[in-house]
Amino acid sequence: MKLLVLIFFVVNLSFAQQDVLQAQCKPCREHPQVNGLSFVVHGILRVHNGAPSVRLWKIGTKRVLGISEEMYYRDGFCNLPKWLAQKLNPDNEIIGDFVVYPFTADKQGVMRLVCIDTAYNLTIRNK
Repeated sequence: MKLLVLIFFVVNLSFAQQDVLQAQCKPCREHPQVNGLSFVVHGILRVHNGAPSVRLWKIGTKRVLGISEEMYYRDGFCNLPKWLAQKLNPDNEIIGDFVVYPFTADKQGVMRLVCIDTAYNLTIRNK
């Protein structure tokens, strides 16, 4: 019985430490690979197949921005705020105003990689 209590305590402590580390990740505006000034995109955030799997479509245009998952991933930095990621899933989309920072230059015909610093005026709707 004591062994089970000890195992339970150690497992819970491990999960608690992971939550603290994720909560302490720095916002994307502090990411060392940000390559430009922030800008606001009025758009729709969706989950897609392929990479990057989270994409932001700028409403009224053909422009799609990719939320970097691999190339610009850095431990300790959030390319997508945890609170926003928790609201997003393959069955819904989030409409709103997103403050993004670029990792790559804006080139016609190429998906620009960005990170999302924050978002506001959000509406969540099922697909």
